Amino acid sequence: MNDSASKASERGRLHPASPGLHSAVCNRCVEGATRAPIRNKPLIVLVGPTAVGKSATAIRLAERLRTELISADSRMVYRGMDVGTAKPGPGERARVVHHGIDIVDPDELFSAGRFKVLAEAVIERLHREGSIPIIVGGTGLYVKLLLHGLWSGPEADWPFRERLYEAERREGVGYLHQRLKKVDPDSAGAIKPQDRSKLVRAIEVYEKTGRPLSDHHREHRFSEKPYEAILIGLRRSRADLYRRIEARVDKMMANGLVEEVRGLIEKDYSSELPAMKGLGYRQIVGYIKGEYDQAEAIHRLKRDTRQYAKRQFTWFNRDPSIRWIDLAERDSDKEAYLKVESIIHAHSV
Repeated sequence: MNDSASKASERGRLHPASPGLHSAVCNRCVEGATRAPIRNKPLIVLVGPTAVGKSATAIRLAERLRTELISADSRMVYRGMDVGTAKPGPGERARVVHHGIDIVDPDELFSAGRFKVLAEAVIERLHREGSIPIIVGGTGLYVKLLLHGLWSGPEADWPFRERLYEAERREGVGYLHQRLKKVDPDSAGAIKPQDRSKLVRAIEVYEKTGRPLSDHHREHRFSEKPYEAILIGLRRSRADLYRRIEARVDKMMANGLVEEVRGLIEKDYSSELPAMKGLGYRQIVGYIKGEYDQAEAIHRLKRDTRQYAKRQFTWFNRDPSIRWIDLAERDSDKEAYLKVESIIHAHSV
């Protein structure tokens, strides 16, 4: 074995103190950098609501497995949006390689399909090197498309989309939702009236294919299963999670969230951009514009983050394949990691 293959093989091995973790998937591991891609490869996926402790747990697990992390977080893809997205800091990234972070500028578009392509490339390389990739994040759609496939649909028609956005501005909020409801009531029932991007895409699909988006999804059924995934969810009591959310928001403010948002505005990033309307940014934009004071901005950010966490849990709770871990308030990051490790051990049975 040459030096590079030897190093790749060594990085894929677990510390001898934890042999069971590797035995859970060793019979499916790739044994050399020259092995061709195969289906049903091992994958560890860690999900759960925001502030539950996914990142810290995943970093410990990646260190133990000597592998790399792929972020399934639709907000961490934006460069320069660090504080408001709670990105791993330089120290954490020095411990473990992170992918899926700082991919585009705030005025660029990033889709779930693009995430899938990026993630698959990293996963394939890690499997070739004999490592077990770890996916970590709270964007349920990203995880779903990676594990079950993607119905790509027609390409984006930007002039058509702009006409729809203009009609919404002219007719008022609710126009797009009502228009979609007439042609695809199932999709309209699943999309909030304020979620313009999803409404526009659903209308676009209907106009371009002559069939509702919901019909396409039912037909596709997201039935692909390219990986042998161990899907683990972290959850906490509502009171505990809400305390963690409030502490995170306070930390964001102390770490310069207002200054970060001001800096983005000074770089001429419009407050109308999807990135700037994301959690942690739209609330501070309102404060900077003088629509309310800082105390109100903090109140809104904490409230909206709690609501977001509830939506995340609702999404993931629909997946019966997730093995849930209930974390106690006293559980440290290390204890959370040990509970995840025990599930991976059990997977080998």
